[in-house]
Amino acid sequence: MGPHGDEDEEKSLRDPLLLPDEQEEKLVQDGSLDFYGSPAVASKTGGSRLSTALALLVFMLCCSLSLYGVSYNLVLFMVSKLGLSNAAAATQVSIWNGVHDLSPLLVAYISDSHLGRFKATLASSLIYCFGLSFLSLSVLLVEKEVHATWLFFVALYVIALGKGFVAPLLAFGADQFDGKDSVEAARTSSYFNWYYFSSSMGLLLALVGVVYIEDRLGFSSALFVCTAAILCGITVFSSNAKFYRYASSLTGNPFARLLQRGSHKGDHSDLEGILLVWLGSMVYEAMRAQTFSLFVEQAALMDIKVGGFRVPPASLNSFDPISVLVWMVVYDRVLVPVMRRATGHSRGFTFFQRMGAGLVVMTGAMACAAVLEARRLANFHDERNQINVLWQIPQFALVGGSKVFYYVGLIEFLYDQAPENLRTLSAAMAFLSASVGSFLSGFLVGITSSITGEQGWIPRDLNNGHLDYFFWLLVTLGVANWLFFLASSRRYKFKEYIPESDFHDIVGRM
Repeated sequence: MGPHGDEDEEKSLRDPLLLPDEQEEKLVQDGSLDFYGSPAVASKTGGSRLSTALALLVFMLCCSLSLYGVSYNLVLFMVSKLGLSNAAAATQVSIWNGVHDLSPLLVAYISDSHLGRFKATLASSLIYCFGLSFLSLSVLLVEKEVHATWLFFVALYVIALGKGFVAPLLAFGADQFDGKDSVEAARTSSYFNWYYFSSSMGLLLALVGVVYIEDRLGFSSALFVCTAAILCGITVFSSNAKFYRYASSLTGNPFARLLQRGSHKGDHSDLEGILLVWLGSMVYEAMRAQTFSLFVEQAALMDIKVGGFRVPPASLNSFDPISVLVWMVVYDRVLVPVMRRATGHSRGFTFFQRMGAGLVVMTGAMACAAVLEARRLANFHDERNQINVLWQIPQFALVGGSKVFYYVGLIEFLYDQAPENLRTLSAAMAFLSASVGSFLSGFLVGITSSITGEQGWIPRDLNNGHLDYFFWLLVTLGVANWLFFLASSRRYKFKEYIPESDFHDIVGRM
């Protein structure tokens, strides 16, 4: 008899009219607890509830909208209102991006050591909201010609600190699916796709709506909208607390556990291999960082009128999430079924096939940017008409497509391959790679400006420089990174999973 056999019999005797399915509802198998600290019931908690999934997705959308609403015109604000040069503004934005992508590592430690994923997500998101409120105030003062640059940068880095909630949120969302139940475990992969789909929707709304408000009404007005959005997200997320699943206990210092696992032979996870694959993500992230800075500066020097309508330079980034949404459907509904039939692999593409394709596409995006910039400069020096900003669409579309392959694949790989009690830390590693990539981008811009001089590749006036050469430098680094990825992926040893022979049975039950 199972562990609950005596309880089932006793309950049946108390109420013989109950049918077997009504006598005891199925509990989750991974030991998760409900809001009240009791074993979680599978049908009443977690990913089996539509309200739970919607609450998480709405929160992710609001987070994405508020974060990207701040990010995309930040470089232009620093140049036009704070008086920074193009290179200095791009470096400042890269450093800030690096810090706010580093903070998830800190919050991951707090999450696993002290607060748990739900409390860490809530507390950190409130800090983020607090910083955003003060950033809105500081920008309003700057727009009123009040000297508040110090408050601007303090608030900016409070936001960077608070942004760390994305790591426990990502892991907490995956926790809503029972890893020991074959049906729910198979749905976890869809969760990562929906996570990025929701994030991309937030990005699209930021670029279509928030950036437009920034351009028409001012940066401060848009920031107040972003503040309202994150408040809405926090409210929706916290209101569903009674229906989430929670880890049964805290598991101690994640960094100490990582070192202990690394020193033990025969561990089920190839931690050294995970680290090598992760290292290859830094150059990818350095290339992706250009969408926040140099792509925007490039657009500002192009013809931004389309049919009599003035297009804000940062709005071209909207083709990034549009590309993500389109490619997500194509990937999930077309490419995966075809690859499943061709390879017999449950995911269609292996992790490394998906990530490798994404690296190639991102390198192609940098090549497109380089060709466009060379053509733009030629037109300027020959005193011909400006190139229309819509010619940036191909490079943004390729960046978006690369995310569907590489970025989502990296997140799923890190969460999937990490030991179960290190998954918050592994989620943070995905954001850490973005942090290091942003720092690398800032370093590359800084060192390039230093070596080539004020009238070199990235001068204050880009019409007198050669930004195309910098983009070709990124292409070269991208090719080298792809070769490194091939070498590291071939050495990797995967964890054992549900046999492929069981895959069709699982899909049939979903």
